[in-house]
Amino acid sequence: MSSPETPPSAVSAGRLGVDGERVSERLGTHRQLLSRLTRSEALTGEHIDAGYAQVTELMTTLLRVERGSVWRFDAAGAQLECVDLFEWSSRRHSGGAVLTSEAVPSYFRALRQNRCIAAHDAATDPATLELAPYLAPLGIGAMLDAPIWVGGRMVGVVCHEHVGEPRRWQFEEELLAGTMADFVARVIEAADRLRAERTLGQYREHVDELTRVEQALRRSGENLRIVLGAAPVALVLTRLKDEHVVLANERCAALFGVPLEEVVGERTRDYYAVPEERDRMIEQLLVRGYLDSHLVKLKKRGGQEFWAEMSGRIVELDGQRCSLVGVHDVTAQKNLEAQLRELATRDSLTGAANRRHFVELLERERERCLRSKGKLALCMLDADHFKHVNDGYGHVAGDHVLAAIAAAAQSQLRAADVLGRLGGEEFGILLPDTDLAGAAVLAERVRAAVAARRVPSGDSREIEITVSIGVAQLQGNEPSESLMQRADRALYVAKDRGRNLVQS
Repeated sequence: MSSPETPPSAVSAGRLGVDGERVSERLGTHRQLLSRLTRSEALTGEHIDAGYAQVTELMTTLLRVERGSVWRFDAAGAQLECVDLFEWSSRRHSGGAVLTSEAVPSYFRALRQNRCIAAHDAATDPATLELAPYLAPLGIGAMLDAPIWVGGRMVGVVCHEHVGEPRRWQFEEELLAGTMADFVARVIEAADRLRAERTLGQYREHVDELTRVEQALRRSGENLRIVLGAAPVALVLTRLKDEHVVLANERCAALFGVPLEEVVGERTRDYYAVPEERDRMIEQLLVRGYLDSHLVKLKKRGGQEFWAEMSGRIVELDGQRCSLVGVHDVTAQKNLEAQLRELATRDSLTGAANRRHFVELLERERERCLRSKGKLALCMLDADHFKHVNDGYGHVAGDHVLAAIAAAAQSQLRAADVLGRLGGEEFGILLPDTDLAGAAVLAERVRAAVAARRVPSGDSREIEITVSIGVAQLQGNEPSESLMQRADRALYVAKDRGRNLVQS
């Protein structure tokens, strides 16, 4: 893992002021690690501590702090225990420290009431003032803490501790801390899921045992009922010939939102988001005799869809072939994968494509255009006098301006068009199947939409915003870089002509 060239405490406040693009770039630098963590062996039940250690190292690097830690609540929510603390300078891991709600009630209360605790001055902030006996000897000047939520319950907190003078946390850093807390939550969920999968693997031995004792099961269905009821995973036994449930355990009934007494006789096909998926699953079972980690989208009785992994095998009961299937809800894991994809391609502040993804899409569209002999245009737009906004109204207002520009631009685009934030206050618009004249018309609509916006400053004033836009069309087989440079030059011609203009 890469690390800063100087200790985090020595990094200047200016360097710490990051925007959404920097947040995305920080995450992008470590995307491979984030993705690997979701599949790491460290996330099994026995080795989740190693997973925490990997996360705390990543936290200190992303937020450039001296100390990063993960804390877990006890069952009553009255005590926090540090499960891993990483100190950047010494590269040392430790843990075991304990905080109680009785000793620091304001801190516990702040965790429950806030999305994030951004204590710019930890010695004076009401949320962290009670922590002074812990903070002062360590020289901790600022704290950025975000609660960890799993299944609607707060289970812990991620803590970023800056050693040195007080430090003003930027809004984007608060978002990043929240992202890390959300990631730790998914780590916890992933560990729970992997433990359940391991248990399911152990239970397959029970399934094998069912095959060996089929004669006994035919004599008494009560034996099977006992085995299913004791299983630690959701299990359902279904007749193949009519798709009806023969038996299921309480975990399965709860997963699908069906009272246990109503499960028997239900058609399993009705609980697939795409009923044909059930046919494909059964076909695999019949061919192979077993099914392992089959991913499918199911639905509850109430219609709510969820992702599940299914494992099972063919068994015989009372002379009839049945499928015995274990079902595990992996929606949280799928959501995490979607979040990681989103973080890899989207600017967190504006929702536009980040620079890396925008350039990738530009190159892909250029290649398509060359193959089809079509047209391709590019707009480059830049907020006018944006420095005056930051200096006069503050960086938070500046962020709101950037978000407003993105929203106004997006409102004028077609489904195939792509808006990207290329850095700072500069954006790009990719226009497939569009010539120069058409691009200029669309750019004018974007310019007018932005100019019509008013952004609240937070102090009763409204901020008027405009953009200058440069437009260019792909010529021959010129490289993407050349197209971007020509659009950029047109942009600065618009700036020189007085701003709030479109130049093609």
